[in-house]
Amino acid sequence: MINTILLGIIYLISALVQLILTPIDSAIALALPDLSAAFTSIGDFLTIAFQSIGWCISLLGLSPNVISLIVIYYTFSLTVPLIFYAIKLALAWYDKLKV
Repeated sequence: MINTILLGIIYLISALVQLILTPIDSAIALALPDLSAAFTSIGDFLTIAFQSIGWCISLLGLSPNVISLIVIYYTFSLTVPLIFYAIKLALAWYDKLKV
């Protein structure tokens, strides 16, 4: 009996909240633009940026060997600290599990 009354009160409150918030939701939906245009412009910008990378590299006159050395250097310098951090974290977890 009490459970039914409480459920009825909860449904009544949720219906009132929905009734109050529906006009606010529709006003926000009308005021804000669609996000698909923003995502399309971001995609277009990234396409232009990545297409210009090849042009910039050819303008600099870098040989393929130099480009591969640069890529190897940055790959190494960015992944080694991450690997050390992951190993350190795993060892810390293992020490906590032993206790």
